[in-house]
Amino acid sequence: MARANVKRGGNSVTGILIAVCILLAGCAHKPAPAGPQYPAVPEASVRLLAAAPQPPFARLGVVTVQDRLTNMPGDTWPQVRSLAARAGANRAFIRGQRTFWWRDPATRRRVRMQRVVYQLVYLP
Repeated sequence: MARANVKRGGNSVTGILIAVCILLAGCAHKPAPAGPQYPAVPEASVRLLAAAPQPPFARLGVVTVQDRLTNMPGDTWPQVRSLAARAGANRAFIRGQRTFWWRDPATRRRVRMQRVVYQLVYLP
C-alpha cells in the first residue's frame, strides 16, 4: 500500500483559533462594579440584631473576632460597633459563633479558642 503524504494547514488555523479564544477570554472578564458606599454613622446608632433582618438590606462586610477564650473579653460588641459605624452600617448580627481547640505553635499546648463572625448591614 502506498501512503500519500498530505500536508494540511491545520496547525496554523488551530493556532489562530487558540489566540482568538485567549483574546476573547481576556476581554470578557470585567471586574464587578463596586457596591454603594455608605457614609460613616454615629456609633450610638449601630444596633445588634438577634437574627438576620428581612430584605431589603445591604451587606457591607464581615467582622471576625478570634482569640483565646481566656483572653477574649466578655463583650466584643464595642469594638465591632465602632468598625460598623466607620463602614456605614447601622445594624449588625452574629452570623456564627464557634468555640474550638487549637494547638499553640509556640508552647505546643492546646488552647481553647473562640471565633465570632458579625455581619454588618445597612437597613434603610
